[in-house]
Amino acid sequence: MKFKNGSSIPAPKDESLARDYEQARDLGQVRLGRLGLYLPRLTQTIFLPLESLSHVYLRLEDLPVGIGCRRVPVGQYFLMAVLREGGSRKAALTDRACGDRALEQLRTMMPELQIGWAPDQR
Repeated sequence: MKFKNGSSIPAPKDESLARDYEQARDLGQVRLGRLGLYLPRLTQTIFLPLESLSHVYLRLEDLPVGIGCRRVPVGQYFLMAVLREGGSRKAALTDRACGDRALEQLRTMMPELQIGWAPDQR
């Protein structure tokens, strides 16, 4: 598996990333490991070290889904990760319970990390 560092903080070696990725909790389009967040993509997996995160929150978006000849909005939960050096990443979650578990696990792993539903809640 090929890993790409998604921040300016140096990443561990690929062997330790691969081990952590295999043990990481699958949350949909994101995995949460001891070393950081993993965002699987088509040709590589983006790795975000926990130290690179400044704020993590859940976001609910209405995505239009075609049902027959109509398009119906369906709610999709996303895990939003705001990086210390600027920028953010977004990954779809399986459901809200998955996101709540991820936020709780991040809170225990990094108590200083800002966690909440909106980035302006501090």
